[in-house]
Amino acid sequence: MHQLGGLALDEERAAAARELWELQAQVHDRAVGMVGPMPLPPDLTMQQVRVLGCVVKEPGLSGHELGKRIGVSAPTASGLVERLVEKGLIARTDDPDDRRIRRLHPTTDGLAVIREMDSMFSRSLGALIEHLSMEDLDLLRRGTLAMLSALDRAIASANASG
Repeated sequence: MHQLGGLALDEERAAAARELWELQAQVHDRAVGMVGPMPLPPDLTMQQVRVLGCVVKEPGLSGHELGKRIGVSAPTASGLVERLVEKGLIARTDDPDDRRIRRLHPTTDGLAVIREMDSMFSRSLGALIEHLSMEDLDLLRRGTLAMLSALDRAIASANASG
């Protein structure tokens, strides 16, 4: 057994995972060289981007929980959230069990901002599409479907255990 990223893996799976990470790093570096780094929205601070990212990752966080996640006081977190609410990127909802608590959720626009920022794959695929054979496109499609299936299983497993 081999330890890789905190997981105990058999030798064959560990070797395949190491190769996949190395290949992904090469894809990343070449894609950044071709299409540039992720674009930052011109009207958001880095701290606001962090807040939006946390809310996208964990919809339903309270302001207090958000403050702990990003290491700021409750008033600072509240101010950051307020700016994002004003921009239409985050919505607040009342907690059904405790009306004193407001839950944070990304809006459609908030999700679009994060998706646009994390668009290197889409941007590089757009630049490469004419250079890929139909066979290669099908391989990418099947690989993406396998990744989606694995993500669904991992999310279901995490939800079942926690």
